[in-house]
Amino acid sequence: MLVKIIDYDHMGRGIAKIDNKVIFIPKVKLGEDVSIKLVKDKKNYSMGKRCDFLKVKYCPYYQTCGGCQIGHLTYDEQLEFKKNTVKNIFSKYTNYNLTDLEIIPTKCYNYRNKVTFHIKGDKLGYYEEESNNLIPIDKCNLLDSDIITLTTSLNSFIKVHKKLTKAIIKSLDGKLMLILEGKESKESINKFFSSTVSSLYYNNELISGVSSLMIDVLSKKFMVRKDSFFQVNKEGISLIYKEVINLVKELDCTIIYDLYCGTGTISLLVSDYAKKVIGIEVVEDAVMDAKSNAKINNITNTEFYLGDVSKVIKKLDYIPDTIILDPPRSGISKDLIEFLLSLKVKNIIYVSCNPLTLARDINLLDNIYHLESIKLVDEFPNTYHLESITLLKLRRKN
Repeated sequence: MLVKIIDYDHMGRGIAKIDNKVIFIPKVKLGEDVSIKLVKDKKNYSMGKRCDFLKVKYCPYYQTCGGCQIGHLTYDEQLEFKKNTVKNIFSKYTNYNLTDLEIIPTKCYNYRNKVTFHIKGDKLGYYEEESNNLIPIDKCNLLDSDIITLTTSLNSFIKVHKKLTKAIIKSLDGKLMLILEGKESKESINKFFSSTVSSLYYNNELISGVSSLMIDVLSKKFMVRKDSFFQVNKEGISLIYKEVINLVKELDCTIIYDLYCGTGTISLLVSDYAKKVIGIEVVEDAVMDAKSNAKINNITNTEFYLGDVSKVIKKLDYIPDTIILDPPRSGISKDLIEFLLSLKVKNIIYVSCNPLTLARDINLLDNIYHLESIKLVDEFPNTYHLESITLLKLRRKN
């Protein structure tokens, strides 16, 4: 059937209508007339798939791979889509009408410093969109050049050694960490890869090189271990953290709480501009890394606490003037929202990777906190994902 694409949803899927029933179609353009087939038919909506083969210059796997959703759009179109997505979400779920919304671009390709490959026999690649069908990958142009080179070596290795099941590669400031899983011999893996990578793990055991890598971000050094979470786009995180630092400078902060602090990246970067920074994180290894990162950078005005953010924050004796939030995609917990409403801290800097939960949380905080500013960073080009930095300020009493 032939349909016209009349809009996008927040995940970059095109929207068409037949008999007033909404159809979601991935990888189409606004205004396009496209022939589709229905792949799922629900009571209130349907899912469609374009019938023709969609060619994208940077990726021969784009038609079936689930990694990118909007790579068929020009980069200007991608940025416009992301701005409009945030505007529409805020218009629908909050009282704010975002007019002059800025999005900071990053480079479109070769930006990812981490990748996870699945391996079946002599095939290495990504899963097909919404399935466990493996798409063999020779080269993914979202990955940085060192990862692409190592991917070629991995493909050569599994042509002979066919018992690996998974590979994770991290590339940080010119050094590589390779994490493998499977039933291959440790000796063959060590012999083939030990001279190529700085850190080599096999089935959770370090078999060659160093246990962690270091990365420089805005004049600070951070340790990245095998299981450490670190943003995949170094240029993107530098832009995000610059915005956070600029806000902290303008606010003239004294005591900062950094909630969901992870390995302490934001805490340590803003420590130069506050008397005290308190980080809280629920993941034990991340808290250990945060403390180690503070020592590596000779920073003495930070403290890190392990536990559920909404519980730990109630036990602290400090009185913060600023809270920085960088929660997971699910946003802020209900308990923490209630505590923030009672705490009435002067400033909240909210770093978000999900505009839907950001809008929800801002709406829940709106009686006490006013949205002062919001800026977007395109940390994940060719996908619908983005990051935002929002400043909320305590409302003045009339």
